[in-house]
Amino acid sequence: MHPFREQMVGAPGAGLARLHARWRALQDALDTALMAVGAVLLLAMMLLVVADVALRYLFNAPLAWSYEVISSYLMPGVFFLAVSHALKVHAHVAVDLLHHRMGRRLRFAVHAVLGMLAAPVFAFAAVVAAQRTWAEFAAGDVSTSGLGVPSWSVSVLLPLGFGLLALRLLLGAAGYAGTLLTGREWVGLPPLSGAEEGPAP
Repeated sequence: MHPFREQMVGAPGAGLARLHARWRALQDALDTALMAVGAVLLLAMMLLVVADVALRYLFNAPLAWSYEVISSYLMPGVFFLAVSHALKVHAHVAVDLLHHRMGRRLRFAVHAVLGMLAAPVFAFAAVVAAQRTWAEFAAGDVSTSGLGVPSWSVSVLLPLGFGLLALRLLLGAAGYAGTLLTGREWVGLPPLSGAEEGPAP
């Protein structure tokens, strides 16, 4: 990806760019740590499935609790701990039919607007999920999975995942907008399917 042509940027714009880069670096570090935890959960899920299948078909003694652990803890953990990082590396499903017909500046503008529209939605979801998690914690609710663990230990993943996704969207929108306003690329555009990024217009 080729950057925009270099233009003179005033001190306020340069300061905002540095602040944006610092915030992105902080979230990148947090996402990296959460991805490591998610990788451990994924490994645990794989080992648990293998152990359950082996015990079921070799010894007719399956692990009765394996399904609940996988569906209630391991899979939600893998998903919500990785959702922000997946957006960072453009791993989410994207439809870019119209983007092939847009210039780079218009694509930056579209991504900035979409990020600003989506961030409040996921922030609201994070607040609602956090309120529910706190209510479960305060009431001492126990999970209905039969494992006898606090229900908030599962639901806490929702505000964490939604909150980090909202922050990632907000930082992305700020980066796209900053690129348009300053003429210097704060963040890169998502790649287009089946096409190489051409020179900057």
